[in-house]
Formats: sequence, C-alpha cells, structure tokens
Amino acid sequence: MTSSRSNSWFILVAVVVGLVLPATVAHAGGKKRIVVLELEGPKAEKFHADLVKLLKKSHTVIPVDKWNGTAEELDAVSSSAQNIKKVAKKLKIDAIVSGKVQKRRDEYILQLRLRSGKSGAPVGNSIEVKSEEARLDGTASSDLKDELIPAIDGVGSIRDSGGDDEAEEEEKPAKKGSSKKKDADEEEAEEEKPAKKGFSRKKDGDEDEAAFKKNPKKDEDEEEESPLPKPKKAAKADDEDSEDEEKPKKKKKVAKRDDGEEDEDGIEESSDEDGMEPSEALRPGERAVDATLGLSFNARRMSFTYSSDLGNTPKPYKGVPVAGVLLDATIYPLAIGHKRKDMLKNLGVTVMYDKVIKINSKQGDVVLPTSQSHWAFGAVFRYPLGKATVGASLRYGRQAFTIGSNGNVISEMPNVNYTILDPGLFLRYEVTPKITLNANLGYMAFLGTGAIQKNDAYGAATVTGFEGELGGDYSLTKNIFVRAAFRFQTIGFKFKGTGTMSTMRDTDMEQDVFGARDNYLGGAVTAGYLY
Repeated sequence: MTSSRSNSWFILVAVVVGLVLPATVAHAGGKKRIVVLELEGPKAEKFHADLVKLLKKSHTVIPVDKWNGTAEELDAVSSSAQNIKKVAKKLKIDAIVSGKVQKRRDEYILQLRLRSGKSGAPVGNSIEVKSEEARLDGTASSDLKDELIPAIDGVGSIRDSGGDDEAEEEEKPAKKGSSKKKDADEEEAEEEKPAKKGFSRKKDGDEDEAAFKKNPKKDEDEEEESPLPKPKKAAKADDEDSEDEEKPKKKKKVAKRDDGEEDEDGIEESSDEDGMEPSEALRPGERAVDATLGLSFNARRMSFTYSSDLGNTPKPYKGVPVAGVLLDATIYPLAIGHKRKDMLKNLGVTVMYDKVIKINSKQGDVVLPTSQSHWAFGAVFRYPLGKATVGASLRYGRQAFTIGSNGNVISEMPNVNYTILDPGLFLRYEVTPKITLNANLGYMAFLGTGAIQKNDAYGAATVTGFEGELGGDYSLTKNIFVRAAFRFQTIGFKFKGTGTMSTMRDTDMEQDVFGARDNYLGGAVTAGYLY
C-alpha cells in the first residue's frame, strides 16, 4: 500500500509538472512586446529607424503609429505614468522606449529612457550612447545591445498581471446577462450612465482601483444597474479595436521610415536601402565622386653634385612659378547611389592631368621654348575611421620637362620624360562639417627617365623619388567646394659614370658628375564637385 500511494503521488506530480512547466517555459521564452516612441532632435527619424531595426531582432516591436492612435482614442496623449500605463494595457505592451538625440560638435548623443508597461514608471537610469554618424554606428549599436536589451528583458511582462483583459472579457457576457434583472428605477440608471462615461475618460486603472478600495462594499444593485450601457460601450470598443488594427496599415503607406513590406511583428524594415542622408553621403569616406578643376603653380629647380676641382661644371636650372591647368578626379563607381555598405564601395579609380599653360627657359640671353606636363591614372582604396578616412593608391603616369632649341642654340640641360609607377598613402580628416584637411605621400618608382640617361648625356643612374601634397577643402554648398594645396616632388639621380656629360668634362676619364636633384615645388587652387 505504501508503495502504491507513493507511485500515485509520483504520477500526480509528474502530470502537474508536465502541464505547468511547458506553459511556464513557453511564456518565459516569449518575446517582449515593446514600442519605440518618436525621438526628438536632429536626425531623429534615422536613429528611430535604426533603433527599431536593432530591437526587432529580439523583441516584438509595435508600430508607433498604433500607439499614437490608441493614445488619442483613450484621451491619453500626455506622457504621464497613468497615460502610459493605460495605453500599454490596451495594447499589451511590456516596455516603452523614448528618448532624444543631441549633436555636439561632430558626434551625436542618443539618450533613451525605458518605462514599464505595467506601471508606466521609468525603469532604471537613462541610457546614453554616442555615434560619430547621423545614425547608429557599430559602437552605438553594440552599447545598446549591452545596456538597453538586458534592461528590456528585465522589465516585467504586462501579461503576467493576472489576466486582467481576459477577466474583463469574461465579465462582460455575465454583466450583459444580468441586465435582464434590471431595476425598475430606469431613470436612476440613465442618470448614472453619463457620470460613468466621463469618469472612464478622466481616470485610468489606478484611480478606479483606488476608488474601489475606498468603498469596497458597494451596493449590489448599483453593480447590476451599470451593466446595461456597458455592453454597448464594449461593442463600440470592439469596433474601435478593429479600426485600430487597420489604422497603422494605412499610415504605414506614407511613413518615411517604411518601405512597404510588413513583417509578422507589424513593423516594417527601415529604409537603409533608400540611401543615406545627403550630408553623410558626401563625407570623404562615403562620397562617390570627388572632381576638381583649376590652376596649378610649379617651379622647377635642378642641381648637380660634382668634383670640387671641376672647372666645367654642369649648369643648374632655376625656374620660376608658372601657371598650369589641373584636372584631378577620383570616382568610386560602386558608391554611386550611396546604397552599398560593403567594402567594395571603397574601391575607386583616379585620374590627374596637369599642363603648364606657357613657359620659357633662358640660356644666356637666348629664350628657348619649353613645355611641362604631368598625367597619371590608377586605382584607389579608402577606409573610413570616423572623422578620418585613410587610403592607398597605385598610379601609372608620365611627367615631362622638355627644352627646345632656338636657331643654333641647343639647351645644355638634357630633357626628362619620366615614366612613373607611384604607390601612395592618403589621409582625409574632417575638422568641421565644412573644412577637411588632406595629406598625400607617395613613392616614385621610375620605369624610364628619358634623354638624361642616354650615353651622350649623363648615362645610367639609380633614380628614386618622393612626392607629397598638403592642403584643405572648404565647402561652399552641399556639392561645391574649393581646394588649396601645397605640392612637392623630389627626384634624385646617382650616376654610374657611363655618360659623356658625367665623365668628359675635363682632360681625365674619371667621373666628374656624381648625381643630380630634380625638384618641383608649387601648389594648386581648384574648385571641386562632390557626389
């Protein structure tokens, strides 16, 4: 008998556990129902869309339009705890997120406040994250995952409050049935109807409960008189509920954040695919086109190193700044439209052409016609790092400086026609939204130098070079800017003593000229276009 009773109790406990535990686990594992109210401040709509998209991954997000419509219906528009509780109870929302966006210098600060749907009161301290973009960047999203989502998970579910909604639904038919026992004094019932209707608009569930506690022993006749109008009110509420289910769908068609595709939670995906904000799209790390056209200024200086006792020294070249036309453009084809988010959008092409308008050289009193030009094209890659954008380039180009003859006078300076492969690095730094600093540094690998290395000139040589640019941009409009820059190139020759001009300058056969330095100093002032 003892064994039998033990088995009976064991079976009973197992049945109870089998029925209760799955329901408990299923309820605990359910998603919290939340709403993200409209944010305030600059770029608030973009932050709101990104925040909704982030929270949808782990919670059920109710459309803010549905919340606003229900708040108007319940006359609970203000953000008091009682009103928030009233609307949350109607929509069965567990947590409410509200907040604002502030911009300080070049960063955005998002401050969020979490409220409980059961009480309408704030939960914990406010949450603050920072973003260097006009949206939730990677750091801000990570911080919200660490702070906001655990806080939401810790908020009690409004559905754990004892099933108030279900109880009301069960009571309504009972009250409707009790209307058959309506008192003969119908005039008194009609006088009570307006008073109760006005009360329901002005007071929420907390005040009804407080009023009940003050007078717990209400007359049963009064309880039976009131149900007569309540079924009508309930029917009206049911109609309004059905209308509420349709209202958000209509509003979603014109909402800026929606793209017309609704998911099972009632929230549509944010419009990331529609492109980014114009101000963000034109930053150095996001722009698709950076093209400039304007004037350049160049001055060439070339000098030689030679034996100190050499009498027939090579003549240096001392040029003055001359004006040229400069075209410089960088295009990132996969960034056009500003929709892509992957690294491929940071691959681009670059082209540059610089041609001196008019230049002459003098040898003694004779003026010799001269030309100077430089062109290059290649590939670039950039990598945005907040306010800074770093990158690398690889270009192929030609740079020529040619001095012609005038009658019988031929230049003593050999012409150069450099063929260059120049890998380089660059930096773009946003000081303010209107001012950007630029820095370029490149190494020049020479595939050819022209006539200067022929045997009847200075002969074979080891040639190395460096080039750089330092300047800045100033935005005039959203797409138009001006750019000023200081530019330099320095090219070094180390002759090997095989050319006649490096060895045959005196009576012996020893090398007389050992090296040369070809420098180009100048700058540029251009106007640019961004897209």
